Amino acid sequence: MDKAGIHYAYLPPYSPDLNPIEKMWSKMKAILRKQKVRVASELPEAVKKALEMIRHTDCEGWFHACGYMH
Repeated sequence: MDKAGIHYAYLPPYSPDLNPIEKMWSKMKAILRKQKVRVASELPEAVKKALEMIRHTDCEGWFHACGYMH
């Protein structure tokens, strides 16, 4: 703790294994690959469908796996 009463926490170097958003993008990319979109005009709808497939429980699992929830 410093003179101002601030407590500093050590943060390790960046790791995709500790970042829930990386896990979300991994799932998004897998879903998009399965859709096999090959035309740019179809991509927005494919992304929308992929986002709709991500559930609240997925997010909870990713945060838990990264150590943010116990």
